[in-house]
Amino acid sequence: MSPTDLIALAIGCMLIALGLGSIGAWALRRRTAERLLLLFGIWCVLYGVRLASQPPAVQTSIGLPDRAPAYINAFLTYAINVPGALFFEALLGPGWRHSIRRLWQVMIVYAVLAIVADLLAARPYVLMGLNRPLVLLGLGVEAANVWLYRRQVNPLFTTPIIAGAGLALLAFVVHENLGRPLLRVVNVEPVGVLIFVTALAYGVIGTVFRGEAELLAVQRELETARRIQRSLLPREPERVRGLDVAVRYLPMTAVAGDIYDFVELGSSRLGILVADVCGHGVPAALLASMVKLAFSTQADAAHDPGLVLTMMNRILSRHLEHGFVTAVYAVVDTEAGRITVANAGHPPLLIGRPDRHVEGIDERGLMLGVFPDARYANREVDLRPGDLILLYTDGVTETRNPSGEFFDDERVRRWLTAGNGGGASRLADGALRDLNVWRGGAVPEDDITFVVARVAGQP
Repeated sequence: MSPTDLIALAIGCMLIALGLGSIGAWALRRRTAERLLLLFGIWCVLYGVRLASQPPAVQTSIGLPDRAPAYINAFLTYAINVPGALFFEALLGPGWRHSIRRLWQVMIVYAVLAIVADLLAARPYVLMGLNRPLVLLGLGVEAANVWLYRRQVNPLFTTPIIAGAGLALLAFVVHENLGRPLLRVVNVEPVGVLIFVTALAYGVIGTVFRGEAELLAVQRELETARRIQRSLLPREPERVRGLDVAVRYLPMTAVAGDIYDFVELGSSRLGILVADVCGHGVPAALLASMVKLAFSTQADAAHDPGLVLTMMNRILSRHLEHGFVTAVYAVVDTEAGRITVANAGHPPLLIGRPDRHVEGIDERGLMLGVFPDARYANREVDLRPGDLILLYTDGVTETRNPSGEFFDDERVRRWLTAGNGGGASRLADGALRDLNVWRGGAVPEDDITFVVARVAGQP
């Protein structure tokens, strides 16, 4: 095998390996934004196979029929222009007056007609005379669109090393398709391809490493934010006489917009807050921290739920430029046998009686942070031994099953009618298990928080 054939084989094998790697990376992600990987991979494989199959020694070792290599080379030459043009459309869009889109459509028509013509004529290269003009036309269209839309090109392709390699590839391809006006004996096009692919690989590897480093930094920051947020939440409910309390908190992401808190108001009185900030992720978590701070400043009024929400609303209305908060705050007094509740646009507090009747305290006021002058009223309800109290966020009722059905209010009420045996923690575990079964293993679409409290004693 001559040195030229060895070089062609080496470049071809490298392109095949790189192309298969790009296709594999695309298959793992399957995102529309990653279509460049797929198209670049297909182009590399086609070009690599064409290049690696040209040396006579390779053809002999494979044992192909006499005319098979010529057909393979012709068919690949016809087809290779299609992923190249599609690559530019993925990079730039349809182009000026849809010129790039029209280009790959013409390339497809030409490839199909040329392959059919070769098969019908029983000889290769029947329409190969049209290939060079089409390649030169395509290069002109693509170069013009790159210049027109250079501001929206992926920054990776505008780095000096890749831009220079792209110009080298363009020059070598033009040289080959103009009939080798300078170097008639040597086909320098594969050299241009090698230069460009090597530069592109260098740029992609650098981008990947930078992306991974940025991702690790973001993950570390999110983990720090998660720890900070969890530190703001009570590790376990306050203990008061005659009340068994359990809480379950399931963030959709590392940080959440749900918040809960407890305040002990005496040996037999407990204040319970459950709130939900609109949105998800870090912005919602920052607002949730603000809600926590606003609630913590209401210690003197903590015995009066309506006043607490009124004062919190005034604070949040000054600081929330966008968004809102829903909240329910309840004071449970086991000695007096009474619960006092105020609600700001939140799902109703539910009370499950020992006789399996469920009562909802559904007098909702306005959401917090929207109307600074809003006031919130209290609602008092008598409690009896054995009563179950449930406060929850809408992430519970908006949990979907694989069929898209919501875990609605009626299913939530069943927790209280079917859970009159055992403590609050047992009921909370059963409720969370019920939600997980309903979800069918899918990732939650919203943060999920609920607090369960059981009044001690027998009915």
